Amino acid sequence: MNNEKYIGYIKYEGKLVEDGLMDARRQAKALFAFDSALRYFIAKQAPDFRNLDFEIPVQIRKGSWEALIPETVAGWIQAGLGAVATAYFTKAAQKMAEKDFEDFGITDLFKKALNSIKWFARIGKHTGDVTIREFKNVRFSDDQSQIGIINSAGEILFVPKQVLDLYISTNPKLLEELAANIQNGRNLIIGTLENGVTDEEIINPSEKWIFCDENETEEDVLFPELIHGDYVVLEGEVTRENKTSNSMGFKYKDHILTAYPETGSIVNYKSILFLRCRLFGTVNRIDEKGRIGARRPKLYFSNLEPLEEADEDGDLFG
Repeated sequence: MNNEKYIGYIKYEGKLVEDGLMDARRQAKALFAFDSALRYFIAKQAPDFRNLDFEIPVQIRKGSWEALIPETVAGWIQAGLGAVATAYFTKAAQKMAEKDFEDFGITDLFKKALNSIKWFARIGKHTGDVTIREFKNVRFSDDQSQIGIINSAGEILFVPKQVLDLYISTNPKLLEELAANIQNGRNLIIGTLENGVTDEEIINPSEKWIFCDENETEEDVLFPELIHGDYVVLEGEVTRENKTSNSMGFKYKDHILTAYPETGSIVNYKSILFLRCRLFGTVNRIDEKGRIGARRPKLYFSNLEPLEEADEDGDLFG
């Protein structure tokens, strides 16, 4: 990739797209979702751009499947809209200047939009839940410009304050259509390029559930052998906890299933977070309409038995 020609991109990478090919419908949905996400953050920064029907130039390239935004994006916008774009942009730039942005231009709008998409993915992966909008016990950088978010594992991610302000007001489903194309052999990558430096965020199949409710295509039934109402004993890994929904993520055969305790709070199981465990519970395939037939099963467990321990330093040993 030539760092002088592009300001950012999304791409799918893995064995399924080594030749640069992907199903036409998947490509169309991905491009539309990318376009929508860019416009969302552009409008957040410069609301007057909501009224402009401008075209966003994208180049598709093989080697993986990449959609790249060129550095010449400002020229495309201005050429397509002429004096209208200049008038709208002048007004938008004045408003942005009031917020202490200097030397602000159309290309900067796109850079900030791309950066916001990347940070949305980064924060979502860190917290494990894109619906969280209140962060407690935060930390601050020395210059107060970054806010440190602490996740359930005690890890801290420092986020620029302006980015976090945007994230808090963003639709949790922002990346849903882009994430829908993720599967084994196809990761989603969101990247930005600034001063010759590439910064990427990768979303793999085990993290897909964070951004996308529909983890499988309509034709796929995940683990059909797990029948509604059956009592099961499964071995996997506890990957997350969600106190709001009183649920845990249970990684079983490379898929994250939502697991709920039959009684009590998930807080009681905090000590086994990120450990391999044996789950004793019941399969639930009730869908959103109350029918038996959900494609992705849920688990209601009576017990989680750890198969490994954590030493005093947090390192695991079996």
